[in-house]
Amino acid sequence: MARKSELNFFDSLLITTQYAYETARLLNDLLTDYQDVSRKANAIHDLEHCADREGHHMFAALNVAFITPIDRDDIYYLIKKIDDITDLIEDVSNGLDMFSIRQVRPEAIQMGLLLEKATKMLTELIAAFKNYKKNKTQIHELVMNVNTIEEEGDRLYRDVVKQLFLNEGDVREVIKWKDLFDYMENVLDACEDVADVVQGVVMKN
Repeated sequence: MARKSELNFFDSLLITTQYAYETARLLNDLLTDYQDVSRKANAIHDLEHCADREGHHMFAALNVAFITPIDRDDIYYLIKKIDDITDLIEDVSNGLDMFSIRQVRPEAIQMGLLLEKATKMLTELIAAFKNYKKNKTQIHELVMNVNTIEEEGDRLYRDVVKQLFLNEGDVREVIKWKDLFDYMENVLDACEDVADVVQGVVMKN
């Protein structure tokens, strides 16, 4: 009889989601207290590296597991999308540093807060996901909350990009901030993707 993999995928998914939340929290701190940019970006990089190691560990375990607690493809997609969140947050902090951003736009601070809220919701969602058959109502509410945050971020993104092209006279600033807001919007999209996969697993089971 095939033995279950020793790795608890639910616990490992929660660990990587907690890393995503911590990177978002550090990014929010960077945006709201804009100093020591390189040092804070390096701290985010260190967390992203830890998240990568956990993700590689999960991929390795998934490749050899005969039995998985949910569909193998769903686990793979969750690992990938949670990794995307952390990677994109690092892209934002690296961009702030490499682009030599001198002053943070108010909309970036708003977006940073949404990133922190969305990733915090994801940690609660993945924690509930371990017992998804018992936590269906809680999971549904958390998924809706993540979707609401993503929609708010989408509206903010559209407004700020429009204002950039209308009012920013320095083309270099337009390019820099368009890239940064793209990264932040993509973080929220990835958060919504994770939430939707979790909801799909609950509906299938």
